[in-house]
Amino acid sequence: MIRFFQYLALVIVVVITPKLVSAQILTEADVMAIVLENNYSIRVTRLDEKVLNNNVTPGNAGFLPQVDATAGTNNSITNARQEYLSGQVNERDNAKSGSVNAGASLNWTLFDGMRMFTSYDMLKQELKAGELRTRLQIGSTLSNALMVYYNIVQLKQKKSVFEKAVKLGQERVGIANDMLMLGAGSRLGLLQAEVDLNTDNSELINLQDRITEASIALNQLMARDAATQFTVEDTFKLASVIDYATLKTKMEQNNPALLLSQSDLELAQLNLREIKGRRAPIFGVNMGYNFNDQSSESGFLKTSRTSGFNYGISANVNIFDGFNLNRQQQNARIGIEQAELEYKAYQEQLQAELLSAFTTYTNKLRMVAFEKQNLETALVNFEIAGERYRLGELSGFEFREAQKNQLLANDRLINSLYEVRLLEIALMQLSGSVLPE
Repeated sequence: MIRFFQYLALVIVVVITPKLVSAQILTEADVMAIVLENNYSIRVTRLDEKVLNNNVTPGNAGFLPQVDATAGTNNSITNARQEYLSGQVNERDNAKSGSVNAGASLNWTLFDGMRMFTSYDMLKQELKAGELRTRLQIGSTLSNALMVYYNIVQLKQKKSVFEKAVKLGQERVGIANDMLMLGAGSRLGLLQAEVDLNTDNSELINLQDRITEASIALNQLMARDAATQFTVEDTFKLASVIDYATLKTKMEQNNPALLLSQSDLELAQLNLREIKGRRAPIFGVNMGYNFNDQSSESGFLKTSRTSGFNYGISANVNIFDGFNLNRQQQNARIGIEQAELEYKAYQEQLQAELLSAFTTYTNKLRMVAFEKQNLETALVNFEIAGERYRLGELSGFEFREAQKNQLLANDRLINSLYEVRLLEIALMQLSGSVLPE
């Protein structure tokens, strides 16, 4: 049974690895380009932005006149009997009558207390907010994609470490078997070597499963078939230098969520301006043209036709509305105060998040340097242990302990590099850079 699982693990590795090698190699830049082009959430947000862009027109703000045209016809067939005081009787059966009418009208508000200008500014502000929401969605989606990408990178590195461990484990099983055959070893040593090999094979299979799951998740973010085969680079591309003061300045200027909060404040101010405009009188002009043609086979008139223009000026001003405008202005001022407080609170929250992330980032960088030194020491110790084991000067248990130390050191270094890269992505997202420089 042990031999069977060893064979199964090797078959899985041998079958899957060539596919990954021959698959498309995706770089960080490739992933970001594909996500920007294909991701459904980004595409939906961009369509929302297009709708807001279409709404920014003078007509939607109320600058342009409204022109309407009407036309219609009415017909009837009636039986009529009319008897006059003079004794005359007028009687008609199936008398036809009809009318045709048409008209056009124009209504144009010339002044409404500058509310149309305010409406236009509000439409532009809503478009600006839509653009910021698009940037926010792009930044969030790209960050998620990069995190998944580098998760695959770290899993791939760990897989490479355990592939080497499996090869060494196979060599150890062979040595233990040879020693047993020569009478210099024990059955227990061989069994322990096989158990350790199976443990490493099991971890290798587990890592491959996790790589598959992460690959499916990345394909989903890239809006591709979940079964699309690809592989990634096997190194972490860390930023050269990250300056906290520069990050903070960029965050205050470019962070889309912070700018969106500021946009809410500007919309609240425009809302107050629009309410104030309702106190002003409204002036407008109107004109129109009407045409009417009637005919009847019964009654006093046989035909009648009228046509002509009409025009006028209108003015409207609110005298008293139950103090509703006062109430609305008070609420609008409260809304401005709320937006100001929310903006300041969010600004301080982002500053705290930036400082916390940057502090963790600098500590993780020091940890990476420490883990690199630790790995070098563990590798030297493992090489010495390997030589002594081959010479029979070291037991299999002691050799395995040295190997475990080397595996743990590798794992800690890979985890530290992964955490540093994730923190770099988070810092870039907070600074509003969207894409890591």
